[in-house]
Amino acid sequence: MLTYFILALAVLSVSLDWLLFRRLARKYPARRALRRTYLTASITIDAVIVVALALYRRTSEAESEQYMRLIMWVIWLFFASIVPKIVYAALAWIDYPVSRLRKRPSRIFSRIGLAAAALTLSVLIWGATFGRTHIDVHRIALRSDKLPAAFDGYRIALFTDLHTGTQPRNRRLIRRMVTLINREHPDMVVNAGDLVNIDSHELDDRVMSILSTLHGRDGVYSVLGNHDLGFYMRPKENFTPRQSVEELLAKQRAMGWKPLVNESAPIRRGADSILVTGVNFPETGTNHGRDTGMAGCDMQEVFRNVPPDTYNLLLAHTPEQWDEARSAGDPDLTLSGHVHAMQFKLTLGPWSWSPAKFLYERWSGLYSENGKHLYINDGMGYVMYPMRIGTNPSITVITLESEKRR
Repeated sequence: MLTYFILALAVLSVSLDWLLFRRLARKYPARRALRRTYLTASITIDAVIVVALALYRRTSEAESEQYMRLIMWVIWLFFASIVPKIVYAALAWIDYPVSRLRKRPSRIFSRIGLAAAALTLSVLIWGATFGRTHIDVHRIALRSDKLPAAFDGYRIALFTDLHTGTQPRNRRLIRRMVTLINREHPDMVVNAGDLVNIDSHELDDRVMSILSTLHGRDGVYSVLGNHDLGFYMRPKENFTPRQSVEELLAKQRAMGWKPLVNESAPIRRGADSILVTGVNFPETGTNHGRDTGMAGCDMQEVFRNVPPDTYNLLLAHTPEQWDEARSAGDPDLTLSGHVHAMQFKLTLGPWSWSPAKFLYERWSGLYSENGKHLYINDGMGYVMYPMRIGTNPSITVITLESEKRR
């Protein structure tokens, strides 16, 4: 599938460059140097981009953070190269039927296309700078008649999909995230998975020292996402995906976190309590045949010891597990990530759209059914390309309200 996708992108990019080259030849027949410069630059950029895309999977297995970041920026260059061209070509093409109707050459849509292409490039640059680094803090309140009165006002700070290995080496975003979360004084901090991008080596001493300062009254709870499970690393004789997962869990515990591997933990306030349950990323074809020893979960088994009258908070990396979890135990609030809104979201008032809608039934924000809630955080980091448009890195602060409040 990836090979066909790369081929399609390559054909599209080369086709657009050829059409634009022909347009330059017609419009500026005497300017050969301009045409040669454009042709040389476009072929070079297309070749570099296609090679980078072709090597992306192999690169992701190379376990080199610097190499991965370089490839990601090359992929961003692809978007910065091809998307403005598509915008320009789509609008400039309208001049052809307009010219036939008017029976004289029209250039107005070409000019509009140039302006729109420039604006598109500006948006892509914005997404790779401010959009990638500016953290939004979202706040919501959820009410439940199952929540004990002692937990009225309970505050949960949720972050997810940090993808540590793709973050710049200065770790500035991670430090700022920790500062913002601690400023909220939450009762619980939740990481809903994909703490690393390839393997546990990304969680080095520097990152651990920053993340270990996260503070919640009842601690920091976490679950394993697909990137945490070593699916995308190249196994070595002395370091396998299973060892990476075990080391990642050990490092989280060393930071004072409480990773939940298909298990539940009680949170108490006097005589009252709630349960927080964590489930692993499901066993799917995405594991590339890698034995992690940790993938998958038996929902029925996980919820066997969860009393139905106890308020249950479920941590599940992918929102696709919500339906299965509701059939097995019907958690009151499920916290997820994974989707990132594909790092591109358009929002207008209550309306929002993302290409993620084509792949996920539930892809961002709050979903409620029969008094149960699913919240999908858009994540902190990024994959494939270092850019976020309309969906900045985000932290969600959730306040639980009890209908039994005293």
